Amino acid sequence: MADDFRAEERAVPMIVKKNSLYSVGIVVLVVAGVIFLSLNQGSSLESYSDDNQETQIVKLSVKNGEYILEPPQLKKNVKVRLEADLPQMPGCSKSIVIPAFKVSKTVSSKDNTIEFIPDKTGTFNIACSMNMYRGTFSVLETDGSASDYVEQKLNTGSSCGMGGGCGCGG
Repeated sequence: MADDFRAEERAVPMIVKKNSLYSVGIVVLVVAGVIFLSLNQGSSLESYSDDNQETQIVKLSVKNGEYILEPPQLKKNVKVRLEADLPQMPGCSKSIVIPAFKVSKTVSSKDNTIEFIPDKTGTFNIACSMNMYRGTFSVLETDGSASDYVEQKLNTGSSCGMGGGCGCGG
């Protein structure tokens, strides 16, 4: 009986050490994960570097029939990543055209981003492929100054009218 008790005494410290090691490992992983997420979250609000190339993160949504870009001012020659807020984008507003930068893409839940590099400065148009939803954004010079150039407005009206009777969901 005494031998059984001594064997149990020796086994208890091994179990405690093993459990302590697992606990410390889990805590380290959780702390590392929190640090990783907080660093990534903060950097994605304005811009981030990808392969030594800065990228401007821009949120795209629709409000009162107009495209809203946040922030509305971009930097020349710096890659832009438009992230479409799909719940805020009805019908054909998901089919996006930015003629000045040869952008034409329909965003979806599988791919809600558009990337391009604005290589000229001024105020430019963004519209849906049916020209029903419209908006503008500015591209600033590399020194932050604004250009006087304003792209001519896109043709007014749309192929389906503001009533959305064509099935575009507007």
